[in-house]
Amino acid sequence: MQLGKVIGTVVAVRKEPNLDGLKLLVINYMNEEMKLTGKTVVCTDTVSAGTGDVVLLCSSSSARMTSKTVDVCTDNTIVGIVDSISSIGETLYHKKNRIGT
Repeated sequence: MQLGKVIGTVVAVRKEPNLDGLKLLVINYMNEEMKLTGKTVVCTDTVSAGTGDVVLLCSSSSARMTSKTVDVCTDNTIVGIVDSISSIGETLYHKKNRIGT
């Protein structure tokens, strides 16, 4: 699994039918210091994330293991919206206070 920040959306008028009803979001990967890496990826969204959210995503065959992505042609899926991250007693990120973004 990987952490990333939602930086945009993808609108596709025509797409594979098994993607119908799934929102596509552009994610910028984050490193272990919670900094944006500049590397982006498009993900299917299973949790109704929005622009600015820090999200948990999975890739490869794991991306097709959610109840909404079984047999869907996706390599990257958002599986969680992060509320907070801490390590060794230090808060690295907190959504409410926007710490770490």
